[in-house]
Amino acid sequence: MPVRAGVGPWEATVVHRTLQQLIGAVVWPDVRCSRGVAGLDDLAELIERYPPGGVIVFGEGQADVERLLAELRRRTGDELLVSSDLERGCGQQVSERSRLPPAMALAACDLPDASYEAGLLTGAEARAAGIDVVYAPVADVNTAASNPIIATRAFGDDAHRVAQHAVAFARGVADGGALAVAKHWPGHGSTVQDSHDELARVTRDADGLHGTDLLPFRALVAAGVGGLMIGHLEVPALDPVPGRPATASPVLVQELLREGLGFEGLAITDALNMGGFRQEPAAVTDVLLAGVDVALMPSEPLAACQSLERAVEQGQLELGCLQRAAARIDRARERVRSASTPQRLPTTDLGERLLAASITAGAQRPVQLRRGQSVDLQIFGEDTGGFVLSAFKEALLAAGLSLAPDGLPLGLALTNVAAWSGSSRLAPTDRERLHWAVANGRLAQVVVLGSPYELIELPPGCPGLLAYEASPAAAFAVLAVLTGQADAPGRLPVGGAA
Repeated sequence: MPVRAGVGPWEATVVHRTLQQLIGAVVWPDVRCSRGVAGLDDLAELIERYPPGGVIVFGEGQADVERLLAELRRRTGDELLVSSDLERGCGQQVSERSRLPPAMALAACDLPDASYEAGLLTGAEARAAGIDVVYAPVADVNTAASNPIIATRAFGDDAHRVAQHAVAFARGVADGGALAVAKHWPGHGSTVQDSHDELARVTRDADGLHGTDLLPFRALVAAGVGGLMIGHLEVPALDPVPGRPATASPVLVQELLREGLGFEGLAITDALNMGGFRQEPAAVTDVLLAGVDVALMPSEPLAACQSLERAVEQGQLELGCLQRAAARIDRARERVRSASTPQRLPTTDLGERLLAASITAGAQRPVQLRRGQSVDLQIFGEDTGGFVLSAFKEALLAAGLSLAPDGLPLGLALTNVAAWSGSSRLAPTDRERLHWAVANGRLAQVVVLGSPYELIELPPGCPGLLAYEASPAAAFAVLAVLTGQADAPGRLPVGGAA
C-alpha cells in the first residue's frame, strides 16, 4: 500500500509510492554487457518486487550496450537512470566512443579548456549511448605519492587547481546533457590504502581537511554539481566513531555535506561490494540513515532491499529518509531529461590531442633520437598483456630506429592505477634497479608511462619524459617527442613525494 510521511513540497512526487517502490528507487544494482541480456534474468525477482530507480552499467560495444539497456528499460520502464564510470570518457565503457587521457594528463595540458572539453564530449557521448549519470570527475587532491588507487586519476596535488579542473569537467558533462557525479567525498587523495581492499583512513587533521581535501568539493557544490560519490573513507578528525566510513556517517554526509555546504544534489555511495564497506545486507540501512540517496552496487541487491524493508517495518529507518532520497533521484532524472542538446562538440580526436599536449619533460629534457639509431630498451615494471611494450617497439621501428643490445640504453618504466593492485607505483625492486642503472651510467634516459612520481624521483641529471598513462597511444606520443616530431608542452600537476 502507499506510504505517507511528513515531507516537503518538493517531495510531492513520492508520497503515493509504495514502500517497495521507494526501496527500489534507492538501490542501484550493476548490469554487465559481458553477461548479455540473459544476465538480467538474475535480477528478475528484484525488478518485480523492488523496481530499481537506477543501475550502473559496465559496457562493451555500442550495440551491446544499446541491446542491454533497451531490454532493461522494457522490463523496468523509462524512468530508469543509467549510470556508468566514465572518468576516461565514454570509451571507457563503450568501445566505439572516445577514450580520454586521465585527469592528471588533462591538468598537465597547456590548454585552458582541456577539462571542460573532455567533460563536454564525455557527457554528450554518454547520453548518445543511453547513459544518464557520469561518475566523474575525480575531485580528490592527490597529496600522497604512494596513493595506490587515486594517483593519475586526480587532477593534481594543488587543491585550488584540482577545484578549477573538476568544476570545468563537471560543467562540461552537464552541458553535454548528463549528470556529473564527482568523487570521492570527503577526499581520497591523502590515503595509502585502496578502498577496494579495505577501509581507507584519512589521517589529516581538521584544518588540513578543510584547507585541502574539502576545497574542491565546496567549489563543486557552489557550482551546482549534480551529484557527489561518497567514499569508503574513515576520517577520524571529523567523525570520531572508529571504523565508520563516510558512506555510513551522518556527521560527514548529513551534517557536513548537506547542512554545512547546503548540498541538495544526489549523494551516491561508492560501490558497496568493495572491501572498504561492511559486507552484510543490513549495513545498507546505515547508508540511508547517513543522508545518502543511492546505495550503489551492493553484493546482494535483493537482500539489501529486503533488509531496508525490515528496517522500516521495525522502526529502524523512517519513511522520510527513503522519500527524500527518492525525491532527489526524481529531480536528478528531471534535470537530465530536460537538458538541452549541446550546439557544439569537440572533435572525436580530442583524446589524441590532449594526450599529445600532456607529454611532460623532466628537469633534464630528453635526448632526441636520430633516424637509423639503435636503442637498447630496458623495461621496469609490468605490462599486462604486453600491449604497451609491443606498441612502443612498433613506434620505434616506425620512426626508423632499431633495437639492439649495444644501442643507446633507454629505460621504460611502466605503472598503472588499478583496483585491488595495491600500488600505482613501480615495485620497490623495479625502482631500485632503475635508480641503480641511472646512477651507474647504464641508462642514457628514461621514459615513464604512468606515475609522475617516478619521473620526479629519478636521480639528478637523468633526462626523462612522461606520459600519464601506460597505453599504446601513450607509447606513440612519447616516441613522437623523442624523435623530434612533437614537443613536450605538459606541466607537472604534482610536486615531490608526500
